[in-house]
Amino acid sequence: MAEREPEEGRKGGAAEGGMAYPRYYEPTITAVTDMVVPATRVQWGPVFAGLITAIAFTLLFLSLGAAVGLGALGMGFWTIAFATIGLYLGSYLAARTAKAPLLPAIVHSIIIWGLGLIVTTMGAGGLGSVLLSGGPAGTAPAATGLGWWFFIGFIIMLAGSILGGLTGMVSREEHQEVQR
Repeated sequence: MAEREPEEGRKGGAAEGGMAYPRYYEPTITAVTDMVVPATRVQWGPVFAGLITAIAFTLLFLSLGAAVGLGALGMGFWTIAFATIGLYLGSYLAARTAKAPLLPAIVHSIIIWGLGLIVTTMGAGGLGSVLLSGGPAGTAPAATGLGWWFFIGFIIMLAGSILGGLTGMVSREEHQEVQR
């Protein structure tokens, strides 16, 4: 069916959209600029996807360690390794899906590590309060040693998270191509 031109001097009407009454449209004015705003803000969708991926892989690897039969001491060492691998994969995914260049990729990785640290601390329950209070009487040296292990472990996890973000980041050329 061929479109008909509206009658001379009239806007809208039966010729437009099959409406029996006239429609009057005001012209909209849009400004066209050549200004490009760089996307350096945090993209929370990729951050949460990376965090969920990191937690899922960490739990998957921890269940593998338990199935293999690692003892309490072995699980302590492997928890740091498994969490580092999980954070690496989560940060890689976040940087890739955010199409982030260098600095935003690092920022996304640090946010994933920080949120993972909070979730891990909350999931550990009263362990944090035991470490902060020095533990039951006579266990202060053990709590101090455990505190150092946590500190070193979290620094290793931070390094793994940043490495994952750096691996998943897009190059400057790819980032400029995405912005076009």
